[in-house]
Amino acid sequence: MRRIQILLAGILAATACTSMRAQSDLNALRAADGTPCVTDRDAYMAMDYWTFDQMPEGLQSVSDKPGCELAAADLVRGYHASLRAKGEPVSHTFPEGEVRFSDNGEVTLLYWHEGQIRAMHGQSRAALCLFRRSIKPEEQSFGGWNEYVRATIAFIEGNRSALEAERANLVAKVPADNLNLGVVDGLIACFGRSYANAYGAAECNRRPKPSQ
Repeated sequence: MRRIQILLAGILAATACTSMRAQSDLNALRAADGTPCVTDRDAYMAMDYWTFDQMPEGLQSVSDKPGCELAAADLVRGYHASLRAKGEPVSHTFPEGEVRFSDNGEVTLLYWHEGQIRAMHGQSRAALCLFRRSIKPEEQSFGGWNEYVRATIAFIEGNRSALEAERANLVAKVPADNLNLGVVDGLIACFGRSYANAYGAAECNRRPKPSQ
């Protein structure tokens, strides 16, 4: 009973960030070219976590379609709700071994990725809620993850001093060529712009260049 109560609380708290579209609404959404954003929702729901979140045939196959970005955010929300309802461990086996992302179906990166899509498309309030849910216990925050998340929150809230403070905290934990540090530097360079612009515009880009 206690486990069921915890799972239910997690599901209700997460869905409070945004309202979920009905499945029929998601299936009816169209891309800019008139084609369906999602042709088989059940197929996405049946994917393992790594395929859904990280592989081209998963979430990216929807989010990469012009006009389908918010449909992709809704798809993440539905997929994540399904994982949390199952309450089972989420893991993936790499050549080096198995990595467990969650013990109970609640995956931090899914909050983050849904939040990013919503932030890119003006749904700042929902994005902030999701970003806050992606903050990990400090002992699980590797590579300056929490500092990166809090810096992003500060940017969206328009709090430059907090953004710069989190940048300083991040610098203390990661090397100079860290990708997320480059993103934060871009947010500072283009402070005051939209998240989509500061994250994606060429003149804001401070990410490390790939080695030749």
